[in-house]
Amino acid sequence: MKKITFIFALFSCISFAQEYTYIDFGITTNETEGNWNNFSVANAVDADGLSGVLIDSNGASTGVTLTIDDAFDTVNTAGNPTPDASLPFPSSAAADSFFGETSTFNGSLEATGGFTLTGLDPSFYYSFSIFASRNGVSDNRETQYTVAGSTTEVVALNTSNNTANTADAMNIQPNGSGEITFTAEPGPNNDNSFGFYYLGAIEIIKSDAPLSVSDFKLKNMLSFYPNPVADILEVRMDLKESSQVKMEIYNINGSLVSKLLDAQQPAGNFQFTWDRHDNQQISSGVYFLRMQVNDSEQTTKLILK
Repeated sequence: MKKITFIFALFSCISFAQEYTYIDFGITTNETEGNWNNFSVANAVDADGLSGVLIDSNGASTGVTLTIDDAFDTVNTAGNPTPDASLPFPSSAAADSFFGETSTFNGSLEATGGFTLTGLDPSFYYSFSIFASRNGVSDNRETQYTVAGSTTEVVALNTSNNTANTADAMNIQPNGSGEITFTAEPGPNNDNSFGFYYLGAIEIIKSDAPLSVSDFKLKNMLSFYPNPVADILEVRMDLKESSQVKMEIYNINGSLVSKLLDAQQPAGNFQFTWDRHDNQQISSGVYFLRMQVNDSEQTTKLILK
C-alpha cells in the first residue's frame, strides 16, 4: 500500500484553518513529484534568480511568489536519501539541497543565500519547518535560518548526517507589504573550514491563528494511509510518553459522525487500523479526522470513496 501523508488540515466547526505548501530545493534531475514546488538548477549552476508562484498541497495557486534574490552557490546531492518517516519530506526532497560557503570554494563564495516571499496576507501566520542534510561528514555544518516579516525568528539546524531534525520558525507574520524574507548562513556552531550551509526542503503552514508548539509537533508525528480511503485507514505515530489518544470523524458541517478511539495508549509506536465498512452509516464523501493526543490536536481532511 502506498503511503500518502495528509498535508492539508481544516476543521469547519472551529475558526482554526491551515494551508500547507511544500518546497524542494535541489537539482533538476531529482525533483519531487505531486503538489510540490521545485526550485532546482543543474549541477554547478548558481542558484540565483529563480522565481515562481507557489501552489499549495492541493495543487491550487496560493498567489504567493518565491524569488531567490540572494544567490546560493549551487546544489549538493549528498543529502540523506532516507529521511525519518515522521517527516513530510520524501527522499527526492531530502537527498539534495542548495548550499553556500563563507570561504572561497571552487571559485565561488556565497556567504548567505535566501529568498523573498511576496503576495502574503499580513493577517495570517506562517510557520516554516526546514530540513537539510549532508551525509558522510564528521564536522558540524550547522545552518542558521532567519525568517523575517513584521516579526522575526532565528533558528538553527545541524545538517551533518541529519535524518530526522528540522528547524522550526513559527507564527511569522508578513510585513505591511505582504513579504517575508528568508536567509540561510552558517550557524554559530558551524566548524566546517569552508563554512558550508544548506537548504533542502521547507514545509510552510499558513494559519489564521498562531500554532502552538505542541500542535506543530503533533502534526509532524502523524502518518495516515491512504487518502482517498476505499477500505482501510491506518494511523501511525511515535508516542514519546503514555498519552490519552482520541480520534473522531466529523462531516463538513462540523457534526460528529463517529468516535473511533478514546483511550490511554502506552509510549512507543502507536498504530490504529479502521475498516470503514465496519461503520456502514458513513457514506462516501469528504470528512474530517480529528486527532487529539493529551492537549494537542490535529484535524485532517479525509476522503472516503
